[in-house]
Amino acid sequence: NEILLEDDTFPAMKQRTLKMCNELVQRKLKAKWSCNARVNTDLETMKAMKAAGCRLVCVGFESPAQNILNKISKGTTKDMQTAFMADTRAAKLLVNGCFILGLPEDTAETMQSTIDFAKELNPNTAQFYPLMVYPGTKAYEWAKESGFLSTEDFSEWITSEGLHNTTVSRPGLSNEELVKWCNKARLEYYTGGKYLAKVAKQVLTEPTEAIRIVKGGKVLFKHLAKYAIS
Repeated sequence: NEILLEDDTFPAMKQRTLKMCNELVQRKLKAKWSCNARVNTDLETMKAMKAAGCRLVCVGFESPAQNILNKISKGTTKDMQTAFMADTRAAKLLVNGCFILGLPEDTAETMQSTIDFAKELNPNTAQFYPLMVYPGTKAYEWAKESGFLSTEDFSEWITSEGLHNTTVSRPGLSNEELVKWCNKARLEYYTGGKYLAKVAKQVLTEPTEAIRIVKGGKVLFKHLAKYAIS
């Protein structure tokens, strides 16, 4: 029913994106699609994408804390993130927001701020990942040089259930605690009043989204229930 464009950042080159979207419109291709984007995508581009069949954009917000964004060379700000969400609403695009917990300089306080900020932004869906570091990246070098890698056995980069795991274990923030923080974030986000009100409106006004919400909700809440009673 939908095509996912897995380009790392599909609308990175504005003129290329506008040309492609205009071509889709001119050819009257009705396919629905989604893609990865960054928070520097402007409203003009979003509107062109929407007209060309884009339904949803996947965006890495990561954190609202500027010191942390700077540490990971994200090149964005909290104001950019907030403005981006306002523009997606104006363009009528849905958003899958991604957030990372356990980034360098993250603390319990900043991670809770990230959760609170996610609830404030209120994207259509939100994913909370523990920091995962991979060989060849600066993050991996940082973790290894700092003595924060709990293992270099790649089979432990995911949980026994095949879910996202982390092998980064810092003083005061173990890898097990970080996974719990991500479960806490999901529980807080998906049971929050603001999010539930948004979902209720979608179910009543957008039948195709209602189907996605029901199917996804069954899987999600089984996971959340397991965490809540553990």
